[in-house]
Amino acid sequence: MVRHVRRTINQLIQEHEDMPTRQSRDELLSAIFDLTAWYIIELGEGEDRPPCITWEEGQPVLLIFTDEGRANRALNTWLEDRIDTISSVRRVRVAEISDFFKDLAQWGISSIRFNHGPWSVNFPLEHAVEAAALFSHFDSDSIDQLVDRALQGTAIEEDIWERVCDLPSWYFVSDVAESDDPLIWIMHDEPCVLVFTDARQARSYAVEHGLEGCTTDVGRLIEVDPEVAVKYLEGLACRGVSGAMFNHGPFGFYTPLGKLCSRAA
Repeated sequence: MVRHVRRTINQLIQEHEDMPTRQSRDELLSAIFDLTAWYIIELGEGEDRPPCITWEEGQPVLLIFTDEGRANRALNTWLEDRIDTISSVRRVRVAEISDFFKDLAQWGISSIRFNHGPWSVNFPLEHAVEAAALFSHFDSDSIDQLVDRALQGTAIEEDIWERVCDLPSWYFVSDVAESDDPLIWIMHDEPCVLVFTDARQARSYAVEHGLEGCTTDVGRLIEVDPEVAVKYLEGLACRGVSGAMFNHGPFGFYTPLGKLCSRAA
């Protein structure tokens, strides 16, 4: 399958460290804000629990992780001996991150460190606030919104497929590192290929399932022209793959491969 591999967040961090230009910063921030959720470590019990911070050059720095696995590893390894209270990992939706940033002022936090560890980057809080305005947005005409409207009866299935077939690219997550084969999962007792309608959805899925290159710098996100993808899916159908699950998650939708290929033809 002809593909374009999306760079991992690890790679984007390394590129920004090697050459900290405005372009490398914006590419990294765009990828981070493309995720559906971030993770922080909260201390104590009850409401209004303070987030876990570290100190750098005498200043408090908030720790944020781009996937739950990294947050849990940090909590259970190097942070374990430094925290003397109950602590837990909390998921923060990126769509609500602007309100979260406003709450940071009460803790005196002036900067954020993403993914404390070998691939890590620190941004001033003001830069993160600017990035939230630039890179996180709500698209009322997005496919997620169309699916939501279809569930409520205010849109029809054909509206969704018309938008999907007109997209410039579809996205897959490769089954293993450096592989052209996309993930195939058993759903509804039949093998289904996972397809995503934008890079954000694919990257978020890969990151949250530990497939985005957390331990290596091998990217697993595959961007494909829909016409090329359909031909590849026709081959999968001949090999026994029954269907395609688009945007696995709360706004996911399924179609038999035969119907998809004939629709996109």
